[in-house]
Amino acid sequence: MKNINLGNYGPIISDKVKGEEIYNLLFENIKQNDFINVDLSAIKSMATFNAKQIFGQLYLKIGATSFFDKLRFINTSDDLKLIIKIGIQNALEDQSESNESMSTPA
Repeated sequence: MKNINLGNYGPIISDKVKGEEIYNLLFENIKQNDFINVDLSAIKSMATFNAKQIFGQLYLKIGATSFFDKLRFINTSDDLKLIIKIGIQNALEDQSESNESMSTPA
């Protein structure tokens, strides 16, 4: 288990570069630990783009089961939980649209 506090990236996560840093931090720690606690106590808000960039891409990369087994959100407001869910949903929709466009003959 590893605790990762995202306070250094807040109080608002709305920058693509920060999103990439957070994604890489979480992904590397997921590979090295049974699970990680992601502490969002210092984060007040996050752009849905960043939620998709970070959590949506992690969800797609490691799969739904591993995502929920390996990531535990602590000190997370209801607003942030909703934003994270929207980010995952947007990533799934983008993946679905991408798969549909690849399977549709031109």
